[in-house]
Amino acid sequence: MADRSYWNDTAGAGPAFPRLQGDLEVDVAIVGGGIVGITAARLLKDRGLRVAVVEARRVGREVTGRSTAKISSQHGILYQTLERKFGEDKARLYAEAQEAGIREIHRLARLYGIDAELEPMPAYVYTQDESYVEQIEKEVEVARRLGLPASLTRDTGLPFDVLQAMRWDDQAQFHPTKYVAGLAATIPGDGSHVFEQSRALDYAPTRVATESGSVAARHVVMATHLPLGQIGLYYATNAPMAEPVIAAPIGRVPPGMYKNAEQPGHSIRTHKRTDGKVYGIVAGNHYKPGHPDDEQRYMADIENWLTEHFDAGPIEYRWVNEDYRAIDSAPFVGWSSSLGEAYLVATGFGAWGISNGTAAAMIIADLATGKENAWLAMFDATRVKPVAGAGEFIKENAEIAAHLVTGYLSRKPRSYDELAPGDAAIMKIDGDNIAAFKDEQGVVHAVSAVCTHMGCLVGWNATDRSWDCPCHGSRFELSGEVIHGPATKPLGSKITG
Repeated sequence: MADRSYWNDTAGAGPAFPRLQGDLEVDVAIVGGGIVGITAARLLKDRGLRVAVVEARRVGREVTGRSTAKISSQHGILYQTLERKFGEDKARLYAEAQEAGIREIHRLARLYGIDAELEPMPAYVYTQDESYVEQIEKEVEVARRLGLPASLTRDTGLPFDVLQAMRWDDQAQFHPTKYVAGLAATIPGDGSHVFEQSRALDYAPTRVATESGSVAARHVVMATHLPLGQIGLYYATNAPMAEPVIAAPIGRVPPGMYKNAEQPGHSIRTHKRTDGKVYGIVAGNHYKPGHPDDEQRYMADIENWLTEHFDAGPIEYRWVNEDYRAIDSAPFVGWSSSLGEAYLVATGFGAWGISNGTAAAMIIADLATGKENAWLAMFDATRVKPVAGAGEFIKENAEIAAHLVTGYLSRKPRSYDELAPGDAAIMKIDGDNIAAFKDEQGVVHAVSAVCTHMGCLVGWNATDRSWDCPCHGSRFELSGEVIHGPATKPLGSKITG
């Protein structure tokens, strides 16, 4: 995958960690080196436990390093939904967890001297559509009742007028790759470890195995975006969502972080580089992974929007990030099962993984050390097929079933020769479903189009040049190598050259 994440490019080489070699034993093994896994590892080590983080690629450079990296308890228009589905008390727990997550990031960065480029910044949600004004006003009413720092305003600092907006004070933004990699660098030693380029291929609640080693532990944490394989059946209660992201130098610098309420979605934050240039980082509308038509349409939309309103220079970075939306709008955090041995998990952040991921790590640290955590009443990961999200569960699985049947087989071309340079397609050749891409030199890269997780047909991601599964969100390189799961096995190679 062509990694054009602004954060990964500007983070420099960063700390490097060894590959897992041989067998070792710790108190807690953590699969996944993003904000959840690294924060949980640091908190557990602070409590005197030996930890081992097993990361398949590079620490902090996958989903966390491809986010917009807003540190905020303002999550669009969400709190009125949570209050309606779960009640005021549980909605307040969600709010408290997010605010605590914000404070924890500041605390850890300060305590360990991490240059994460933390910058205090208000967060806004605005609308230019009359039909969203009442929702914004209600969101502020609910948020204030829950103890959040929300207020109504029309003074946003944006270079265009809005009909209504809400402002959240005491929020922040940072450099996510520098933060996670910097925090990871504090973990090794005294029986604790961080491993990179070490994909988990086999796992159990007390053991993780890679190609070249294994870790035995009292507990295993799945901090892998979505738990691997069939763990907890979370692929059935969380829908994958992709979003296009771009970065470019801008001349008009807004004084906050912003997101609109209506569609198409426009989210912007800024980052000031050491050379004085200010970049706008913009995310667009969510869509189902592996749907290139939606990807290209929403990518073009945010490019036009940024250029039109913020005096943007050439778009220097384009990438696609992913997250999972829980069917009842609340993340799943905690034990994967209430029966016998279980994993500790965290998933379903709904594109708000910075505060949610940190709060999830705090919950996991408590559970792994036998402590109670009040937030668990909101986030409990054992609430399978929640009643509050039953309608969404049925709808999402109907869409997945339709994709399994139809896929992209109706699309031309139908042979490698018909592919133009730079084109990709799913085709049927000799009875096999093939995912093929022809590069600009005319070389064909072809792999099985059948996702190794549950057998869905993958779809093309033109921006990152990867094969993405619309059903459950696994991503694969052109070579078939897994980028991230729930799949753990590569797509089989069919042809190269």
